[in-house]
Amino acid sequence: MTAVLDQAEAAAVPLPRAYGYMRVPCDVADEQVHQLEQEVVAYAETHGLFFAGFFFEFNCGSREAFDELVAELVRADVHYVVVPSLRHLAHNAILQELMLEQLSFAARARVLAMRLRTVIE
Repeated sequence: MTAVLDQAEAAAVPLPRAYGYMRVPCDVADEQVHQLEQEVVAYAETHGLFFAGFFFEFNCGSREAFDELVAELVRADVHYVVVPSLRHLAHNAILQELMLEQLSFAARARVLAMRLRTVIE
């Protein structure tokens, strides 16, 4: 038995899935949001993940989409979340840490942040 997968076998191995999470202020142009969405998907794919979809937070201070994300991660047994920056979780560093801990403990999820800051936060 060989440890190397041929192309057909490699294609049959599913990629780990990932969801995206973004905060979208109401004053941001749709084109900017669309561009950032494409960047998030590309980032996930370059990290060997199958991008499953987005969760968007539209209201400042709301955690409704975040709570839905956590529930979906647990339900679907998905363990990766891609964010444009950690500031999409929260601007406050303590709140960021709490949200990262919730993702880690509740869903065993790892968060991949594309960069430190983005135009949309």
